[in-house]
Amino acid sequence: MFRVLATCVLCVGILSGCATTQKIVHKVGNSETPLAQVLKERSDLRKELSTVEIRQYFNRVESPTAAEVKVTETGLMDDSVKSIRTVYRFKNVEGDWERTSTQKEFQCARGKNTKTFQTANCP
Repeated sequence: MFRVLATCVLCVGILSGCATTQKIVHKVGNSETPLAQVLKERSDLRKELSTVEIRQYFNRVESPTAAEVKVTETGLMDDSVKSIRTVYRFKNVEGDWERTSTQKEFQCARGKNTKTFQTANCP
């Protein structure tokens, strides 16, 4: 009888802890991280045969207010473009990450400027 009672008390304690955790998560914010949002939108990145580098940056470690996700794709099937970098910028509004802008940049495989990224299309 004591074992049944102890098991019931343990189960109630665990379930009440889950409810508390859910309340805390809701207060912190229910939006996904900037990286999770980009991966959700760009599901093609998981299937591409090119080399993909994904980096997430925050403006500070504690309580960040801005974030940036850079997706660089290399080894494309285009002989004029060496790499494509897409930069997603986010801001934290009341615990939710909202995208503020998206910019696509190209690194050309030929021409005058092959070392840096540019916003203009490659020749």
